[in-house]
Amino acid sequence: MKPAIGIAASLFNKEYVDGLIDCALLHLKGCAVDIVRVPGAFELPLATQRLLARKDIRAVIAFGVIWQGRTAHADLIGQAATRALMDLMLRFDKPVIHQILMVRTEAQAKARCFGKTLNRGTEAAHAVKHLLSMDGTSPKSKISKLQ
Repeated sequence: MKPAIGIAASLFNKEYVDGLIDCALLHLKGCAVDIVRVPGAFELPLATQRLLARKDIRAVIAFGVIWQGRTAHADLIGQAATRALMDLMLRFDKPVIHQILMVRTEAQAKARCFGKTLNRGTEAAHAVKHLLSMDGTSPKSKISKLQ
């Protein structure tokens, strides 16, 4: 059975978030993926919680892009969502890959969402596969004991 991975993704800054999703999907071949879209980054923890509650979902990737402006709003949203995602990961004991990006410029957003070297969608896919291999249930898992 293919490992099921959930992706919680914001619709705000959709073009960039879609780039993250597309790059992640290229590296998640062999996995069943369920994508849930929410309005913005602040709603990502709720979507993540609902995905984690499903027995078939083994991990969730949260994708969002927040533009930092002149007020504290972006920082507050980013901090609240980050804390909530970490709490959910620990509560459900399932991996949650945090890819809510805080960017200041379009160049930063493009590099992280569409680029080849800094692509956070690619990094998220690699991270989730690594974490799933550590639980011992992945067909390709190799567990070694630390000394």
